[in-house]
Amino acid sequence: MRVFLTGLVILLFAALGASQVGVGLSKAVGGVERVALQEPKDGEGDSEKPKTYPKCTKCKTTGKMPCPEHKKSDATLEEGVVYCSFVYTDDLCGGTGWLSCEKCERPDVDAALLKHREGIPDLRKEMVKMDEEMEFELHTVVSEHFVVVMELESLKVGKKRLKRHALAHKYLERLERLYTDYTTILGVKESDFTERMRVMIWANETDQEEGSLRFCAQGAKYGVKLLGMTPTYSVCGTKQYFGGDEELHRGVVHNTAHLLLSAQKPVDWIGDKKGGWADAGIAHWFEDRYFGICDNYCYQEQDTSQGFKGGKWKPAVKKMVAMKEEPNAGTVFSRNTDSLTLEEHAISFSYIDFLIQKDPAMLNLLLKRLRSKTPTRDALAEAFGMTVIEFQEEWREWVADTYPLR
Repeated sequence: MRVFLTGLVILLFAALGASQVGVGLSKAVGGVERVALQEPKDGEGDSEKPKTYPKCTKCKTTGKMPCPEHKKSDATLEEGVVYCSFVYTDDLCGGTGWLSCEKCERPDVDAALLKHREGIPDLRKEMVKMDEEMEFELHTVVSEHFVVVMELESLKVGKKRLKRHALAHKYLERLERLYTDYTTILGVKESDFTERMRVMIWANETDQEEGSLRFCAQGAKYGVKLLGMTPTYSVCGTKQYFGGDEELHRGVVHNTAHLLLSAQKPVDWIGDKKGGWADAGIAHWFEDRYFGICDNYCYQEQDTSQGFKGGKWKPAVKKMVAMKEEPNAGTVFSRNTDSLTLEEHAISFSYIDFLIQKDPAMLNLLLKRLRSKTPTRDALAEAFGMTVIEFQEEWREWVADTYPLR
């Protein structure tokens, strides 16, 4: 099985010059009782009634129509997107892909379209800076939390081949889903992130090397991450490195999870502060969550042929525990990301798996403490009230009881 190799950059930036950088699970909703509410008196509660609008057959009462300068399918892609280089040049819609419906009176939609339109010029200035760095115009889409640069001309996704525009939006949509999962599962606040994360997918090694050098401060033919401030993942997305969309998607999920962890307040990369188990474990956990396998590693290629074939880690961890061959927790907790062995990668994934099912909010607290340079043993005691020995004993019992044999 191919194991992918990811480069990583460690730089120092501060608030006035330097802060360290490195490289849906939806919450279960319980039953809600229906409560009989007292009828409001005349004049009370009017402001909370949903507004209704005259039915419009032209726009189906949405208040907007696709801009005639674009295909309807292209305009539909712009829903929920704040900037798209594929449509920004259109003066008619101002780069939104949509126009207000002339047959409707929808002041709410008109205001939203105007706000979107007015925000595009400033975003365009930011995107032009990246274009100037590369000396050609990039194909860029921007959402609330991400910037995606998509230079692949097309890629088969499922049974359909998507051209560059649709492909860029597909990856942006996937990244927003990952963001929602990450923040929902761990109980992370929106305010814990201060800037958009950038994911750049190049169509050849030359652009990848140049792009990673300019945006991650280190050139590499395959993949590089800039962690912490200005979180960025730059990768060559060709078949030379990825078999297809699923493999590329898996790599993007894994590496973006690294970005999310490092960019969350307090901003820092824990992978070189003996927090490698959490740094790698979070990335592997989300990779496993979406795909059921783990085959992405940072720094060095690992041999997965013995006991980890196919990236199915839960049975492998269960076997290690049953044979009492798993690494000691104290040892794993002392590793940097670049020194984790294959077995320790799998164990790190399992540690995160265990702590998420135990209390994801407390795991978030533990991760915050690690980014504040608190040793794992102290962060574990504060968040979960456990010593390292108690943690390992409880984790071993949980793995033995819950992990599958195959």
